[in-house]
Amino acid sequence: MEAELPENVKCPNCGAGNAADSEFCGACYKNLHIPAEVRAEVKIKKIIAGAAAPAWNGTPAAERHAARLWGRLILIAGLALFYLQWFTHKNYFSPLDFINLAFHEAGHVLLGFFPRFIVMAAGTLSQLFFPAVCLVHLMRRGANLGWQLCLFWIGESLLNISVYAGDALDQALPLVGGGEHDWTYLLTEIGLIAHPRGVERAIFLAGSAVIFWSFYLIGKDALARESLELGNPG
Repeated sequence: MEAELPENVKCPNCGAGNAADSEFCGACYKNLHIPAEVRAEVKIKKIIAGAAAPAWNGTPAAERHAARLWGRLILIAGLALFYLQWFTHKNYFSPLDFINLAFHEAGHVLLGFFPRFIVMAAGTLSQLFFPAVCLVHLMRRGANLGWQLCLFWIGESLLNISVYAGDALDQALPLVGGGEHDWTYLLTEIGLIAHPRGVERAIFLAGSAVIFWSFYLIGKDALARESLELGNPG
């Protein structure tokens, strides 16, 4: 006798109920680990029976999936507008840079017992290290959108660093507590103090590449997760 397939499967991570033909949890977006052949069989039975997917909170499944997809696209558009601020404002300092600044200053304190070059570089390294730690943590938990946003954060932090590096000669930016300009010292030590604008452009391009890579991953992940539910070819 053929075993009856369940209509709903509980997510092993958050316990939310999901249709047996779902690959990812509709609540936490983590993989449900339902075998592909089981999901396919459930889909086929639904088609044969002419039954629609179970409604969740009164909203048809197709509308839920489409809403999540459009939500990701709107998120990318919003982040892209945020990125464009660096082209419309000189030495732009974003709201996110207040967090970057806190991590930057923490780096100087935490690595303050190292040689001077490392201490001066610690601020820059720290404001990249902390979002990278968040990225790894969320990636290990399977929170795709979370780590993809952390990737964007790393790119944005590089944009902030590029502004600081480009200020090495002018020293027009206000410094927390005064003191020596990190990048004036660093570029002098590595022999690039005569080329702060070139260093600024290189770091800005690196940050832009990371940001656009995060856009690609957010969009690709959204399409990969929603394509089957929306009826698009795999």
